[in-house]
Amino acid sequence: MPNFREYNRSQMSFLFLTPDKLLEETHPARIIDKIVETLDLQKIIDSYKNEGNVPYNPKMQLKVLFYAYYIGAMSCRKIWDNLQYRADFIFLSGNQVPNFRTINDFRKRHIDLIPDLFSQIVHLCCELEMVDFQYLAIDGQKIKANANFRNSKNKERLEKSLKRVKEGLKKLVEKEVNEDFTDEIKKKREEKLRFKEKKLEELKKTLDEINDKNANVNSTDKEAVVMKHKDGRSMPSYNHISSVDGQFGVTVAVKTKDSCDCSEDLFDLVEKSKENTKNNEIKNVLADPSFVDYPALEKMEEMKENFFVPDKRFEVTEKEETSKGKYDKSNFKFNDKGDLICPEGKKMDHKWTKKINDSKYEERLFECSCSRDCPNREMCTKSEKRKIVVDGREVLREKMRDKLRSDNGREIYIKRQGIVEPGHGNDQKNKGWIQHNLRGTAKATLEFLLVRIGDNLGKIVKYRGNEALAI
Repeated sequence: MPNFREYNRSQMSFLFLTPDKLLEETHPARIIDKIVETLDLQKIIDSYKNEGNVPYNPKMQLKVLFYAYYIGAMSCRKIWDNLQYRADFIFLSGNQVPNFRTINDFRKRHIDLIPDLFSQIVHLCCELEMVDFQYLAIDGQKIKANANFRNSKNKERLEKSLKRVKEGLKKLVEKEVNEDFTDEIKKKREEKLRFKEKKLEELKKTLDEINDKNANVNSTDKEAVVMKHKDGRSMPSYNHISSVDGQFGVTVAVKTKDSCDCSEDLFDLVEKSKENTKNNEIKNVLADPSFVDYPALEKMEEMKENFFVPDKRFEVTEKEETSKGKYDKSNFKFNDKGDLICPEGKKMDHKWTKKINDSKYEERLFECSCSRDCPNREMCTKSEKRKIVVDGREVLREKMRDKLRSDNGREIYIKRQGIVEPGHGNDQKNKGWIQHNLRGTAKATLEFLLVRIGDNLGKIVKYRGNEALAI
């Protein structure tokens, strides 16, 4: 018989545990522990003055929460499990094990103070020389809400659902009890239908307040709006916008909303980026076509930042075959006299000019002077005459297009994808954040902040770990 070490699961043993000795000196948990120690947590500490039961130390809970989001453990139950079995979590908690409800209550309790901690971590990244503001890329990603699409209803669908529930209740009340359909079964089904009716009535009140027949409201998360994702699916979602610096991919500002990207978000994120980093020297701002319109192009002219934002038709006009081929609007050109000339070389008639609201630019309407006998009329228009509205701000659009077409512009704008979109891929593919755990805009904002805090902490761990330990 070979001589093995004794194996006896009934043998009693004593375990002496010192959490501080569990991890090597350069472990990411030690770096995050050190970073949280440097943060100003006075506002969080002051919020515990009138506690009854003795709470867990908020500093410990923040370390655990930030580290959990750094590794992608975003479920409070998963964090709870890790606190019991993983050495890195035991190190951070000092072998204390707050349960999942305590962890969830903690993050929701400080929902108004987490943004300040995000700003402090961004400022730390600046002190560690991880932000240079040569390139600032801005982009949004849609994350599915914690709600089923089938629970999103407009007025028409809601009325049909409410009608079915009421009819079902009426039939249930009239149905006689027998040995297969007992009083207990009848009572349970009635309670279920009454509850559903109540929820639908509440949803009806919300839709009536909105006063829009096409509006959709979800009964599970009333603040989640149905949005179309890149893969073509429409789901109740929240849109999370990130402003990312190009040096190490540090996210310097964030925004969460219940609608798609727009030009106002672009300037809002630029200002937030300056505020969080205490830096006004942004050189180049990069964004996709969702963030640009004519008013935005006007505003870009007034700002000192160098913007690279293509319009939605930029890629179309770059192709040889546009939507109408030769007779696309982009092929109608002005001559030296200011006349608009069609692709056939004929002058268009000027019909009117009017001032654009809140703008120094004008809008002009031109109409084709050709008769129905024009051989190319069917290729040009289906209307009586081809009409072209020329917005005076098109010169700004062309100026932006020329900048993007230049060799320097192409080299700069091509960086956008490599700066901002890897963060989205990391969120959804590596960390598995494809759906919210919490409901409502405020809590969705909190989740996104924690995800981005975890991401920024990961950048510090990767690029400035030794410097952070030496703080």
